[in-house]
Amino acid sequence: MFRFIHKNLIEIVSRRGSIETHLCLFQNPCLRSISTTRKGKETSKASDFTVSYLVNTCGLSTDSAIRASKWVQLKTADNPDSVLSFFKNYGFTDTHIAKMISCCPRLLSSNPDKTIKPKMDFLRDVGFSTPDLTFLLSKNSYILRYSLSNHIVPSYDFLKGILGTDEAVVLTAKRAPWLLHHDLHKRIGPKIDMLRDQGVPNSSISAMMKQQPRRLLNTHPDRFTEALMKVKAMDFNPSSSFFYLALNTVLSLSRSKWEEKFEFYRSFGWSEEDIISAFKKQPLLMNLSKDKIRRMMDFFLNKPGLGLSIISSSPRLLTCSLEKTIIPRCSVMRVLMSHGLMSQDMHLSTICCLKEEKFLEKYVIKYQDKVPQVLQAYRGKTIIGG
Repeated sequence: MFRFIHKNLIEIVSRRGSIETHLCLFQNPCLRSISTTRKGKETSKASDFTVSYLVNTCGLSTDSAIRASKWVQLKTADNPDSVLSFFKNYGFTDTHIAKMISCCPRLLSSNPDKTIKPKMDFLRDVGFSTPDLTFLLSKNSYILRYSLSNHIVPSYDFLKGILGTDEAVVLTAKRAPWLLHHDLHKRIGPKIDMLRDQGVPNSSISAMMKQQPRRLLNTHPDRFTEALMKVKAMDFNPSSSFFYLALNTVLSLSRSKWEEKFEFYRSFGWSEEDIISAFKKQPLLMNLSKDKIRRMMDFFLNKPGLGLSIISSSPRLLTCSLEKTIIPRCSVMRVLMSHGLMSQDMHLSTICCLKEEKFLEKYVIKYQDKVPQVLQAYRGKTIIGG
């Protein structure tokens, strides 16, 4: 019995000694340093290969390659080579590929047939041509890292539900390449619901999505609600295109910038009612620069026969180019009126809002033989009031 106990104690001590020996070996700083050094060399070797591959095969600059190597570590060229071959077979140039890899280096570790191809096929099926795809993905290749069924398809369907057609989705995605890689149901859906609750038709919502997708995406819901209520309080008709134009304008300006622009218009003698009235006729007024407003106001206030009332009744005039539109057309009107060929009652806004070809045909070409000065006036050689 004693021998049995003694034998077991020896085995236990022996095993314990073995365990302690292993622990000591593991905890030995010299040996641990050797292990860490080996791993460090392996990591450094992989990093060197990655940077070299990104520069020599993918066409990235050294700085871009170093940044990209923080997101992907390549041990061999096999998989990344297959990824590059895949994209080249789809019509992507070396320049496109360099931009794509710079944007999303992890594409090089993707399985081209299982991960990338289904997404490319889907985008092609819904109407993206090869030039569309090369443009879209060279701007935002990160979308190819997202799930097809859980992200890309739902985002695409969401956009199509608003825009109506595949063609419109393609155009909007090209205008905003980052759009498809966001959770649109979460980021934009609640704002679309707010607009619909206020009676804004889908045509206006669609126009806003096409023209200002970033504003719909990035504006905080509270700020969006505040802007929506401000536009509604100014009695804009929700079914009018001016409603979403006004909303875009309000969203584009901070509260302080909005008040600052109000004060600037007041400095020319407009009341708050005048400004709101003008804004309702031309929502883009509040987006004009102070320099543009000042030059236009100075012109209208200082020229004989003009005045603030002209702008008040037709604020759209402020959005026209002073040098290219207002001055030449005012000069033409002055010449024609002096020859009795145009009524004194002709409104300036009617003339200035015509398309260029129409104005030339109706007021310059028609009279240039009878009144040669009209062509000189149009070319800026005769200045209104001079």
